[in-house]
Amino acid sequence: MTAGSRSKMPLPFDAHARFADNLYRAREQAGLDQKEAAKRAALTRSRLDKIEGGEYIPSLDILIRLAGAYSASVGDLVNGVTWRPGWVKHSGPAQYIVSEEEPAGEV
Repeated sequence: MTAGSRSKMPLPFDAHARFADNLYRAREQAGLDQKEAAKRAALTRSRLDKIEGGEYIPSLDILIRLAGAYSASVGDLVNGVTWRPGWVKHSGPAQYIVSEEEPAGEV
């Protein structure tokens, strides 16, 4: 089961892509190949490949392990993806907001 599979509003493709890009960038900055990164995060390499490919959204537990493996914060890994609640007056519909800006030299 992927995180958010119980949610009525799944992550849109661009949010998946942004997260996957952040994750890949963090691994590269840590100087790790997928095999070593997966080992450090107690994952299989194929699971990490699916996460980096945007095919699988990890649980909070795995997200924390990946951040630790890359010496990054969870915030770094989800940078650029935010949620705008629809119930706030004049906010428009509830939706994920994905920044189109690339992080400046950081994850």
